[in-house]
Order: sequence, then C-alpha cells, then structure tokens
Amino acid sequence: MATQEATALALLLKQAQSCQEAEKLHHAIATYFKLVEYFPGTDEAQTARRELFNLAQRLEAEGKMHQATHLYNRLAAIG
Repeated sequence: MATQEATALALLLKQAQSCQEAEKLHHAIATYFKLVEYFPGTDEAQTARRELFNLAQRLEAEGKMHQATHLYNRLAAIG
C-alpha cells in the first residue's frame, strides 16, 4: 500500500475514533463503515469492524435494539 494511502486510512480511523469519543456516533459509524467497505483487508478496516461490533453491543446493552440490529445486519452483509 502506498504511504499516502496508509496515512489517509490512519487519519480516517483517527477521525472515526474522535467522533466516537465525542459521542457523535452517527459520524463515527459512517466513517468506520467507509473503512470496512472500501478498504477491506487493511488493519484500519479490521479495527473499524471491531469498533462497529463494540458499538452494536453497547447500543444493545443500552436497550437501543433497532440501532444495534441495524449495525449487526450491516456488518453481516459485508461478510
């Protein structure tokens, strides 16, 4: 992978994590899915997939089943 692409992916991941920490979950989720869908097989995509799964579990624990199910289903569809 080219250095510029690796840097861009690292920045996207950092952006998603910052959004998550700031409780801007919609933006975090969208950015994590960009990494998972457009850059599969990268370390950043694997980290993003784990974060999405953790977010789904968190939403489920908070009783937000519709949102959690949506994340689980979208992750499953990606494979």
